Amino acid sequence: MQKRQQATPSRYADILEGSLQGLGFERIIRHLTLLRAWDRVIADRIKERASVEDFRDRRLYLCVEDPIWLHELHMLRHKLKMILNEEVGEPAIGEIVLRIGRTRRHTPAKRFTRGRQRAQAVSPAVKANMAKLLDPLRDLPCCDAMQRLFQRWASRSQ
Repeated sequence: MQKRQQATPSRYADILEGSLQGLGFERIIRHLTLLRAWDRVIADRIKERASVEDFRDRRLYLCVEDPIWLHELHMLRHKLKMILNEEVGEPAIGEIVLRIGRTRRHTPAKRFTRGRQRAQAVSPAVKANMAKLLDPLRDLPCCDAMQRLFQRWASRSQ
């Protein structure tokens, strides 16, 4: 009998990220990572007047509501680039391109239950276990979706 070599277990975050990249979602993952970084580190006064339009070829395209803010952000573009690259953890942004136009207002999406009952509350012990399981995923764009999935599963299995 041959002994099976015991491999160290792979992290779920690494498996998921590798699978998504294998499916060709690398650009989407980078874009979502950048949007999360934008929401976390950019000041609210800037986010109220500028929105991320696109991210392609290491260029971040921002739409600004008026010429005054275009000039302001033009002067701050190198600092914004450094802050966002630091938050993402790699030099993802090489250039910030600005244009004047109508900015997108990001409002929280309303959740509809489609005739089903709202998910039941989950016990604190289950929430703690979910947080422990999701900890390796906290920096990935998929973390919020996985948390909702676990929450839904936990509320139905109680």
